[in-house]
Amino acid sequence: MEDFFYQYGITSVVRAWGEDAEDYLQSQWTIDITKIKTGEVRFGLRLTSKGKILTGAYIARLDDEEFLLIGEKIPATEIINLMEENVVADEIEFSDDSGRWEFLSLYFSDPTACSSKLNKSAPQDNQFLDFEDGWLWIDKRMQNGFYLGLIKKDKQSKITAIEGLAHISKEKFECLRIQNGNFSIPAEIGHEDLPQEAVMENYAVDFNKGCYLGQEVMARLHAMGQVQKHVLTVRWEGKSEHLPALPTTLMMDQKSVGTLRSLIKDGNMCTGVAKIHLKAKERLLENGLDLEDPEMGKVFSL
Repeated sequence: MEDFFYQYGITSVVRAWGEDAEDYLQSQWTIDITKIKTGEVRFGLRLTSKGKILTGAYIARLDDEEFLLIGEKIPATEIINLMEENVVADEIEFSDDSGRWEFLSLYFSDPTACSSKLNKSAPQDNQFLDFEDGWLWIDKRMQNGFYLGLIKKDKQSKITAIEGLAHISKEKFECLRIQNGNFSIPAEIGHEDLPQEAVMENYAVDFNKGCYLGQEVMARLHAMGQVQKHVLTVRWEGKSEHLPALPTTLMMDQKSVGTLRSLIKDGNMCTGVAKIHLKAKERLLENGLDLEDPEMGKVFSL
């Protein structure tokens, strides 16, 4: 795969600061904010009290009392509204800084190439490479070689970072994202889903931290439970030139067993995201699942 970059169309950058910033964010997000050191970044989730996903963001610590919340395809106003709804007497403020930044996904087949471009040491896990006009960090939601860059608009650093890289289409990037199991919030996973259903508990939920929204459900599932549905990557095969209307029900033996939520067409490949009951997983792997309208074809495990 050639080296490339992709620029996100919608990026939210919310600045959170104040004396109580760490404690308040700790009570709202699924990851242990106290373990994020200055210069580090992690992806976390904001859940409902029932453990369902409301939003997700990369949380970067700038200093003891200042953080950035970086969301993909999520309006900054939505993140701020969620963050402010439980503020009582906490010394914390939020501001929308999105207009100052551009958010990039970069892929380098040679892991040292990204740091050499910026004359910096390569970032380590959960660390961001801090340079004059922004930050670069390893994208742990994608395969090896992927990085995320948050760069100030109209700066030379962006030109330097993307020099020599192919600019891939939205369709190709979306297919790669889905194939990596990097599901979009809220289009592909959201308020109907538990993190475990999308296999996000391994990197986006800490089970040994203090109280936070949805913690009881997360702890119970971690200790004893098993989810009955999974969010999976699929491929669609159909005779029609047109993609089916979404979302659409998936059927097995004339019974509903899931929902097809997204489809992206790139060339002859049509990649998507579906949520299905575990009882249908074997059928998906072997023979595929029918769409509600059987004339629109079937989906198969990718």
